[in-house]
Amino acid sequence: MTTNILAPFVKTENSFKFYVNGRVFEMNNDTITETETIDSTLRNAITAFESFEFSANTVKWFHGASKFIYSLTENTFKVGDTVIENFSNHVLSSGLVRYENKATADLFESLPTMVENFVALDFAATFEGNNNIVNVFKIEEKVYVARFNTVNKIAKFFEATNANAAVDFVNEQTGLSAATFLNELVTGQAQEIAQNEAVIKSYKDMIAFLKDQRGLLAEADKTISEIKAADTLINEEIATWEAKIAELQA
Repeated sequence: MTTNILAPFVKTENSFKFYVNGRVFEMNNDTITETETIDSTLRNAITAFESFEFSANTVKWFHGASKFIYSLTENTFKVGDTVIENFSNHVLSSGLVRYENKATADLFESLPTMVENFVALDFAATFEGNNNIVNVFKIEEKVYVARFNTVNKIAKFFEATNANAAVDFVNEQTGLSAATFLNELVTGQAQEIAQNEAVIKSYKDMIAFLKDQRGLLAEADKTISEIKAADTLINEEIATWEAKIAELQA
């Protein structure tokens, strides 16, 4: 499951449109529909999203042997470690980018004005499995589902009858569980599954923490009794938490 999905979006007069996994959706209050109407601002944002690599603090453009970086925090463009001005002119005149790729260079240079057209979707999650990509959107009490089969290229979009129905659909299509993502909306057995998954996640977080601590001891001298004892204790704790997970998953 992938949450807080970074997505190109644009605000319209009465709604906003966003792009996820090759498809554009429009949200108006608590209603989501799929749309093919895309204005130039959103189209440019989508092209940038598909052309460049976005991370928390940077946007990177890998072009041949060159790596160009735009720093979101510093609002600067770099070629390697060198900060440059007039990005498009620089890379074209230096031969790093051929003229036929000028449009992409100009798009990269326009990133500072485009940053506001990207948002992390806190109401969306993506599930992938069995050749299906399923996006789930939860808006207040409503749940919307968008599925795309990567083999037959068939797409489907609908409002789920309820959260439990959405959980069942995601499981049928991908083999994964959406119960945790929809935990505040599901009922009955699905709610129990969500609660169980939340406990398992907390156990896995503890195991990850313990493994980090074990990593800190990796370079220490194991002949020292205190170090050896600490390493043994951590391994025992990891085994205990793994046993608890196995018990819940049985």
